[in-house]
Amino acid sequence: MAVNGHYIASLCMINVVIFSPMSDDVKRVLEQQSDIVLSDVQPGVLDDVLGQVGSQHPDIFVITQDSEHLNGDILCHFLSKHYPAAQSLILIDEEPNFDMLRNSGFKARGYIVKQQKMDIDKAVRAVHSGEAWLPRKLVAEMLNRFEAQTILS
Repeated sequence: MAVNGHYIASLCMINVVIFSPMSDDVKRVLEQQSDIVLSDVQPGVLDDVLGQVGSQHPDIFVITQDSEHLNGDILCHFLSKHYPAAQSLILIDEEPNFDMLRNSGFKARGYIVKQQKMDIDKAVRAVHSGEAWLPRKLVAEMLNRFEAQTILS
């Protein structure tokens, strides 16, 4: 039985849900990718978010750190409970730190600062393949803290 090439391509698509407001240039970068399906959700109360995400089978959530409606860390943690297979990327204005990661319940798989926003497609693919999109300084801080906890235990 021959398999339609379009069907195979659709199986390889990365379903990305973005939470608006999101900058137009970030949306544009994601919309131009042939392997990414983009859905837009308007954040409000948490129950509304679940209703909007619905059955979109998200692979990646792209969240703005501080929207006027919901805090990005809280939203990330909440989404991980309802969509455990999906990963989250958070767009932020400043360098990420350990406290940000902890506030997300260690559920954020990446942080994208303003200078990297044009690399959002690379970050989505990296996180989708199982990697993290974290600065080396934050990874070193995490390792140092975990090592200190291990020594004290």
